[in-house]
Amino acid sequence: MTSEFAPSDEPYDIGDIVHIHAPEPEYEHRFGCEVVEVHRDSEPTATVEDYSYTLYAYGIERVLDSKYPHEHLIPSPRGYPNINDLLGESPINGEDLFGKFRRPDLQLINKYLTAVDVESDPTLDWLNEIRKGDVDRINSVFAEVYLLYHLREKYGAEQVSMNATLSDGGDSKDFDLRLTTDDQDIWIEVTKPDYAAELEGGFGWGMGTRTTNSIDRKLKNKFGPARDAVDDDVVLVLAVYQEEQITQSFEIGRWLDEEYYDISDFSDGWVTFTYLGEPDFEYHAFTENGACCNSVFAALTEIEEPR
Repeated sequence: MTSEFAPSDEPYDIGDIVHIHAPEPEYEHRFGCEVVEVHRDSEPTATVEDYSYTLYAYGIERVLDSKYPHEHLIPSPRGYPNINDLLGESPINGEDLFGKFRRPDLQLINKYLTAVDVESDPTLDWLNEIRKGDVDRINSVFAEVYLLYHLREKYGAEQVSMNATLSDGGDSKDFDLRLTTDDQDIWIEVTKPDYAAELEGGFGWGMGTRTTNSIDRKLKNKFGPARDAVDDDVVLVLAVYQEEQITQSFEIGRWLDEEYYDISDFSDGWVTFTYLGEPDFEYHAFTENGACCNSVFAALTEIEEPR
């Protein structure tokens, strides 16, 4: 265990969520675990180090055979320093679900959060997403932090801002990220392809189970108003993150080929990427303004993965 990750100062209770950071690889486990039994030395001088625990492992959904000593367990997600700073001092709804994610994923998101200043960056939207206690919402937070990290690693924190506001009006809709370079002003909205099995009123031209319904909604509801609100030289980019690269890339490509409408009326380009893994950004331009950003997004693949 590195000094960055430390066990709790107090014994864990039944129901607590932890991650295993054992020195021997055979005792490691990737998913969050729930404490189901607490064991302790019966001596009156027993300390927190004398506690051990029986754990139920999420992901494989079974009780692990070994008893784990206190020193090999960190609270999840509170045992990750940068995640703890993001969540704040008081527990929030949804953090238990957050804690059940895989240990390598939370280590990585902990690293990505080094690009975030929780004192000055507008992180309330992320906390609100976590509070909803929905896996997809939390994955959206992961993806946005991932893209923010890579943009700031390449172009600097002062060039990449969050929650770019289209206007001063109370009904203004923000874009997730904004990158300003010497040559470009790029506004980026992050979304996830969905798997809607059924769409009310036939919306989406009968796409059914395809992954692109959320993309269609985002283009019409967010990019449509934005296109009329920003200056002509502003580049509007949709960032589409994918959990299953092959399947979702295929569906997105098929949707583009069918040309339901001219996407360039809404967006100058979009970048697809997988997250919690090796950088794999693919940019597709729809306008001349968008084509000027090819090198901007291609450069993100040069950033070394922070595992």
